[in-house]
Amino acid sequence: MLLMIFFATAVWGNSKCGYSFQASLGASGGILTVWDTDVVEVWTTSHFDHALVIRGRVICTCLEFVIVNVYAPCDTATKQLLWDQLSSFFLANSHANLCLCEDYNSVRSEEEWKGRGAAFRQHDTDIFNSFIIDSLLKDLQICGRLFTSYRGDGYSMSRLNRFLLSPTWCSVWPNSNQVAIQHGLSDHVPIVLFLDEENWGPRPLRMLKCWADIPGYADFFYNRWGSFVLNGWGSYVPKEKLKLIKGSLKEWHRSHSQNMEGKLRVVKDMMASLDSKGESSDLLQEEMEELHELSFSLHSLSRVQSSMCWQKARIWLFVGS
Repeated sequence: MLLMIFFATAVWGNSKCGYSFQASLGASGGILTVWDTDVVEVWTTSHFDHALVIRGRVICTCLEFVIVNVYAPCDTATKQLLWDQLSSFFLANSHANLCLCEDYNSVRSEEEWKGRGAAFRQHDTDIFNSFIIDSLLKDLQICGRLFTSYRGDGYSMSRLNRFLLSPTWCSVWPNSNQVAIQHGLSDHVPIVLFLDEENWGPRPLRMLKCWADIPGYADFFYNRWGSFVLNGWGSYVPKEKLKLIKGSLKEWHRSHSQNMEGKLRVVKDMMASLDSKGESSDLLQEEMEELHELSFSLHSLSRVQSSMCWQKARIWLFVGS
């Protein structure tokens, strides 16, 4: 429980949040839903296999909602059971402003799938489409990308993530639209549902600089420290060396650890460009190698960013104690 609290707050940022989760089932991952308690009031949470349900209202408008967070299994037969359960749930909540979201592990057509080796599963697509049609759900057009899942080989990609909305939701928020944004370490890209001018997405984190976790810092510090030649007694020499190295550290900070978000954004933009090209044509061998190098850089920068976040959490805990 404490680990889930830490994870939820780390994902959401510094603002107040509530959360609900379902533990993993077998080999499948768990489900976590987090919300801003200043924006929405959640009354109840419940779940059944592979789905997590929250009910509540938007505080400023008092409009009620039901959001179902889904992480569908890969097995077609088990997925059919999930679609049947959800259909029964929707029938019992036909007048609710209902939103179904996230990872369905299914596509709606062959155009939403691109792969090498594995065969396209038409039956899996057919039962997914039947579920959507029978449940009267609206499938929004996606903006920003054609696909939401990328294996990283420059070729295998599919659209497994989407928001599906009930007719009553669409009548209350008729301008809803979904946007796929840049992905990070996950092979799935985040998708955001916009309601008019509202964005219920998480707020960005502000990281504390953690120089010692950045490659090259130790060598830089020891080389600069050794370059200062001073004479004196006792603590005079280290004290004066610290004064001298201060300017060098400021310059190093500007070139290495400042604007970590910008460095990550550059890498993500380059990966997005290659992902986009791979959607319409095969990548060249050099481009596939570049994609792998960018993926390595993304992991390296993200580890540094996570380390900064952890340093900030440790300092907060020390001060708070």
